[in-house]
Amino acid sequence: MRKFLLLLVIILFVLKTKSQSYIPMLDSHSEWHVTTCFFGCLTDKYYTVGDTTINGYSYKFLDLFHYMKNFVIREDTNLQRIYLRLLISPTDTSEFLFYDFKLAVNDTMVLFNPGSPFPQNPGKFVLDSIKPKFLITKNHRHFYLHSLDTITSGVKNTIWVEGIGSLCLINTPGAPPKITGVGQLSCFFNNGIQQYQNLDSISYCLPVYPLSIREMTGHKASLKIQSNPTSNRLQIISNEFDFEGLKIKIINLLGAIVLEKEYSKFIDISTLSEGVYFINFYRYEKLYSAKFIKL
Repeated sequence: MRKFLLLLVIILFVLKTKSQSYIPMLDSHSEWHVTTCFFGCLTDKYYTVGDTTINGYSYKFLDLFHYMKNFVIREDTNLQRIYLRLLISPTDTSEFLFYDFKLAVNDTMVLFNPGSPFPQNPGKFVLDSIKPKFLITKNHRHFYLHSLDTITSGVKNTIWVEGIGSLCLINTPGAPPKITGVGQLSCFFNNGIQQYQNLDSISYCLPVYPLSIREMTGHKASLKIQSNPTSNRLQIISNEFDFEGLKIKIINLLGAIVLEKEYSKFIDISTLSEGVYFINFYRYEKLYSAKFIKL
């Protein structure tokens, strides 16, 4: 009887594992951070922004990093597939099957790396194994594939993560993560919630895509930055923090200081171009940092 119950538990566990719901990649706002290290480390960041419809399908743009909205991606959650369409050539109407998360072990698939530094047509890959791994909030299936023609592909292996994509660049399903090459994924956020992190070469993960209100907590006080797009100003709110002697710097994504001033409750940002910015607070050294978007 005990053996029967044990067998039943094992069967139920296997069925539950196999029936785990698919984790979508593009169901809400997604953001990837990719790090490269040569003479120091640099993390490039990009995220989904905006929607468009082509041939009846709904796509999302990717912005920032080197993409600059030059291709769009879409997801078919029923088929568990990700597709990409290049926009840089007006005559190119082809759509690439990017990721297929319904592949079974030993299945093969022809991969493409359009618009990437890797070979555009790396050829066939075979799926070696699928391993569920718990990341930050849930189990994500990891797909391990190897190239059947390493001369054409220029690589041996690649890794996909369900709900995230390649551990290299999003548009390189046929390439491995390499910190001293094109890069490796450091952080991934879905709708502002962190799903993945690799802190081998960076110290923390913070989303770039900003919220209209961002709260920051320090040793002594809570600080809130409120953005009002209609009035072109930021409001700094705190009932506890001592603002005396505080200096404020606003920095763009290139690291340039675009505004620097003494503390005031309201900060005029009307002269700033549209985009994402960091606002830093200093008293001899940096005390707090937040992000905001200028619309």
